[in-house]
Amino acid sequence: MVWCYGVDTTYFIVMINFHLRRNLLVVVFIIVPIGIVWLFITLVSSMFTSDDNINTDKITNYIEKIDNFALQEFNSKQQLVHFVEAKNYFNFKQAPALLIEPTVTAYNEKGEESYTMTSKRANYLGNGDIKFKGKVDIKSNTGIVYKMHAKELSVNTKTSDLISQREITYFDEHSKVLAEGMTMIETKDKMQLWGKISISQDGGQEIFTRDLTIDQSNAQKHYYSKRDTTYVADGNKIHAQGVDMNMNKNLVKLLNTIKILQKSGSIINTKNLVINQSNNKEIYSTKEKVHYQSRTVDIHSTGMHFNAKAKKVKLTGGVIGHYE
Repeated sequence: MVWCYGVDTTYFIVMINFHLRRNLLVVVFIIVPIGIVWLFITLVSSMFTSDDNINTDKITNYIEKIDNFALQEFNSKQQLVHFVEAKNYFNFKQAPALLIEPTVTAYNEKGEESYTMTSKRANYLGNGDIKFKGKVDIKSNTGIVYKMHAKELSVNTKTSDLISQREITYFDEHSKVLAEGMTMIETKDKMQLWGKISISQDGGQEIFTRDLTIDQSNAQKHYYSKRDTTYVADGNKIHAQGVDMNMNKNLVKLLNTIKILQKSGSIINTKNLVINQSNNKEIYSTKEKVHYQSRTVDIHSTGMHFNAKAKKVKLTGGVIGHYE
């Protein structure tokens, strides 16, 4: 409520209405352009039935279209750094250019191919960067192939590095890795996955950690993180202070302090646990001191061999137990 003193109330109300009307007009003028942009984005989005399925017949609001698109990008030394190809190129007035079925090849300083990226679609940005969405395949010059699904994956045309600051899923031969972001250096077969990490393996195992490095240089498949890690399999939940995985040998090393919580309620405390997953096995072993506790026993030992699938625990080396 507004109180007025020493003025004509009718005149005051008229002035309020006048200013209100002017403000409303300003709001309308602001909303209309935003509405137009939103409508444009909606129309562009309707062209895609999913991230990977594109109906180019519905793309009608472009200002330029090029079939069999090809573009070469050179650095300041006039060296070829990128070769961009696409089935179709669409240029829009109020949105980034769209590439249909793009292939991007990056070159090193020697003029050799570093990697090739393929996808169903990508956006070509004004600064020259290329932003992929949906399914993306990356083939390194070493022969390694990375398969992933990205909400957004950008190629930095100055460094050829790959960057994503949004959710990304990486597919290995026997596992799926979900992360909150990614960086991959062009000159190395090494990928850094950022944020919360979940690894789902074909055998049903689940691994939860943060900031995972995937190193595939020199034909290795080395996954590792120094952050707190939880490993879940066969009714067991294992807490550790890091993880080191040799995917070629199907070996998982859980690092430092280990706590195994069994479905039965038993607890095993130890350090540096090795999990052998080869031939569909699930065997936990350590040479460190072990403290096994259940409702009826309390046992200390030095060393353990635990067949999780068979639910058999073998404690070795100076076993001392207390039974109730």
